[in-house]
Amino acid sequence: MFNREILKKFKEQKVLVIGDFMLDEYITGKVERISPEAPVPIVEAKEVTFRPGGAANVVANLRALGSEVVALGVVGEDQAGERLKTMLKRLGADTEGLITDPSRPTTRKTRIIAGSQQLLRVDWESRDYLSRQVEEKLLKFLLENYRNFSAVIISDYGKGVITEGLFKLTGKIKREVPVFLDPKEKNFHIYKDITTMTPNIKETYQAVGIKPETAEEAQRAGKLLIERYKLDYAVITRSEKGISIITESEAYHIPTRARQVFDVTGAGDTVISAFALSVASGATLFEAAEIANLAAGVVVGKLGTATVTVEEIEEAANAVQNLQK
Repeated sequence: MFNREILKKFKEQKVLVIGDFMLDEYITGKVERISPEAPVPIVEAKEVTFRPGGAANVVANLRALGSEVVALGVVGEDQAGERLKTMLKRLGADTEGLITDPSRPTTRKTRIIAGSQQLLRVDWESRDYLSRQVEEKLLKFLLENYRNFSAVIISDYGKGVITEGLFKLTGKIKREVPVFLDPKEKNFHIYKDITTMTPNIKETYQAVGIKPETAEEAQRAGKLLIERYKLDYAVITRSEKGISIITESEAYHIPTRARQVFDVTGAGDTVISAFALSVASGATLFEAAEIANLAAGVVVGKLGTATVTVEEIEEAANAVQNLQK
């Protein structure tokens, strides 16, 4: 059931995003010849653009939906880090929680594109876990500030910011503020004591050994996720099959609302943003999943890492209702 009143409350929420903040760089051009130096295409670069990536894309999604956001993570002492902080500030996000660590670079993914074809991606990153000193700064900020938020989102991209120490605190935090996790394979061994996590089909299989292709499999997998990771409930994103919400006693399976799919990049960021905001705004789990599903259906119809607005969600809901008449 789609509840429009929930969307009106998004702007009243304040969300803390903890995770791996990245800068996405796109070098676009055209290819008309092969290099004489090696059998590779020469890209005549025409444009360089930058977008917030990883946890920064979660921030962008939350801001597009109207909520206040504070970023908590790590950047390097470099131009990419300064650029990323500037971008987030322009979006209206608070970057006071972004810690500068001179020992590691800001994660930057450089994509080289000719026409609509990606030819190469170059990653500038460290995947080492944070030093004890930097981790202590991050966790100190979290402990001192979590009560100021209506939701906490952990956006894990496996770059080392999400540590075992964090999950020694989440059990305490979730009793007062819901904690939502977008997981990564690397860290399933450290996750525990959170409100929910939002794995996709592949991640669910990695976590509990069940591929949630059917509703029955999703329900079994969800119950294992709840038990293994001490969740209140599980949210499984199942690609073209939609979203499944599993509690200890119930299961909801909501079909996809995508009208056309151009690019699934960043769809998980959109799902967790819309779902967390909906729950923080008082939605039932079913209502929150429906809103998140509609948001994902919009964003996969856009090229590249993208965001969705409240107005676009309402338009998508109207389209679904018209089809059902």
